[in-house]
Amino acid sequence: MEPLDCERCGAYVLVEKNSWHHTSTQWRSDSRTTCLEYREHVAPTSIRSGSCSELRKSINRAAVDGRITVPE
Repeated sequence: MEPLDCERCGAYVLVEKNSWHHTSTQWRSDSRTTCLEYREHVAPTSIRSGSCSELRKSINRAAVDGRITVPE
């Protein structure tokens, strides 16, 4: 897993891209208080499953930019 900060709020998570379509995310306990969507309760159920919309965008940009590894 590779470290990544959300570009919106700076929440620190560990990410593993198993393919372009599959991502594993490990949230740190302090990331839940940092994540704006989690705090605003915009998506509390999806946050628990690790799918904050802004974090997902940050992960996708990092994959495209080569900052995180995506196996071919």
